[in-house]
Amino acid sequence: MKRKHILGVLCVVLASACYGITPILSNAALNGGLPASFVARLFPRGGADFLVADASREMTNECVVLYSMGIASLLSLFNCLVGKKRLNVSGKQLVQLAAFGGGALAGTLLLITYAYLRIPAGMTIVLNFTYPVFVMLITLVSKKERITAVKFISPLLALAGIALISNASFGGSVNAGGVLIALLSGVVYAVYFIAGRESTYASLEAPVSNFYITASACLWSLAAALFLGRLCLPTDPVMWIILFLEAFLGYVVGLRLLLAGIKLLGSVSASALNTLEPAFASLTSMAVFGEAMGLLKGCGVILVLAAAVTGILTLNREDSKTRSKA
Repeated sequence: MKRKHILGVLCVVLASACYGITPILSNAALNGGLPASFVARLFPRGGADFLVADASREMTNECVVLYSMGIASLLSLFNCLVGKKRLNVSGKQLVQLAAFGGGALAGTLLLITYAYLRIPAGMTIVLNFTYPVFVMLITLVSKKERITAVKFISPLLALAGIALISNASFGGSVNAGGVLIALLSGVVYAVYFIAGRESTYASLEAPVSNFYITASACLWSLAAALFLGRLCLPTDPVMWIILFLEAFLGYVVGLRLLLAGIKLLGSVSASALNTLEPAFASLTSMAVFGEAMGLLKGCGVILVLAAAVTGILTLNREDSKTRSKA
């Protein structure tokens, strides 16, 4: 294997690890800290009680997304200014960035946090990762493409995996509402993904589009918090640090590593390898929250990831055909 391929694999794996940690940080913000059992294992000699979950520090779903997106937008703006990126966009691009970029991203993250309160974080991320299947299905319907064997197999694998995960014992009975919310987050993220490829802002540089998308997501979350009467402030520095780490790992470190991996490996290989994200999320959830990984759930996770990889490879094959005809 060439050196650049090894470096590319390392970048994508580390990016997936970053994205696998962010659900833990979101949960910590929602619950006002980390589980006492995990803190005790991490600091066996004590002295870290300030990290333990406290009901008085719990934050609403809307505000977790609001502050993490606000911090991410400021970090993205700093990145643009340091890199001397032009922030000029057309009126049409701005509208699409706000609606299909920020709106869809905020919707995805809000749905994911709602699912966290009902089902384990690892399960949520695995179910959210059905988005390549939904992208493929939306593309099939909107463009009236011919259904091939591969396009038929991918949804079947996803359905089989979802069925196994939903019926698996995972620290108790599975909440059907949480499963549906997690799947809906995959549908909304599919819209976000398609908009990123098809909209007028697809031609913008990544740091520029990322700034407008995260800033818009912040405003959408603020509107939701105000409308529902759930606006709140982090109560101490620990909560601010948790929110900063979530934004920094997910939208600065993780994003940069993923983009570097795509540049070194190509979009097909990098996207397929990035399906390690839900695997890392499951592992970190098991370590922090003591979630169990039964045989049925393990098989379900493998089927969902196989469906995601199949969907990604199919989409990239279709993109290659389109470019060759252009």
